[in-house]
Amino acid sequence: MKKSIVLLEVIVSLLLFSIIAIVSSKMLFTLISKNNNDTFIVENNLILETTRLFLTKKNDLTQLVLNDSNLYFNNNLLLENISKYNFSKKEDIVTIDICINKNATCQVWKLQN
Repeated sequence: MKKSIVLLEVIVSLLLFSIIAIVSSKMLFTLISKNNNDTFIVENNLILETTRLFLTKKNDLTQLVLNDSNLYFNNNLLLENISKYNFSKKEDIVTIDICINKNATCQVWKLQN
């Protein structure tokens, strides 16, 4: 009788451990997926912000050229994988609406020319 109770306790313990392991694995997978997605978004925002700062410092937006989803400044590659690019100039303020990586990250820049 004692052996059967011990065996039942072992089986229940293994069942509980399996359930906990499966739930923990699913939570870990979800956490890793969210972290990868957040990292991708932050990296894209950082790329766009550094590009905006570069253009602000250069202050010569006439040298910007979009060619085959790549943005060039003075014939040097500035940004890749551009999916949306609108350039408009009103008086001395230039507005650039830009998206990269299939509209994953978008920003609107207002730069003074």
